[in-house]
Amino acid sequence: MEKNYHCNCKSGCKNNRCACFKNLEPCDDKCGCTDCQNPFNEIDVEKYSTCALENINIVKALSQEELDEEHELPCGCENVKLKDLLNEYECKECMEVYWYSFCWNDVVQDNCTWHCETCGECRDWREWHCEKCNKCTYGVTLPCQHCGNEGLYQDLV
Repeated sequence: MEKNYHCNCKSGCKNNRCACFKNLEPCDDKCGCTDCQNPFNEIDVEKYSTCALENINIVKALSQEELDEEHELPCGCENVKLKDLLNEYECKECMEVYWYSFCWNDVVQDNCTWHCETCGECRDWREWHCEKCNKCTYGVTLPCQHCGNEGLYQDLV
């Protein structure tokens, strides 16, 4: 994975002031940061869902016992270890894709749930993020409930 940006942080790279941290990426040798404490440095970000990356400090604090804890998939077909749900997991029986939502503390179905990177929260598939008022709103074919802005799919009705 090639990066198009590099930080020059002097404050440790541990919040959204760091371009790398803000983009859920590790710092690399082209960055000019000092005292780098970017939590993404020690992990392969490709192996984590957006929700897990946005909650990386919680993920990194998980014990081996917690990572090995099994969770029943919503389909009821399998029990899967949390460490296997940190990214997309495809059920071997029904082929649905699931991942663990740290926002909801539960296993969620991928085609019914998404994680809004702007709001930093998991959302139902029927919600969308309004660029005009910068809030998530319900109803993919409805105008924004906060500002009235038309959604991407409003013309489908």
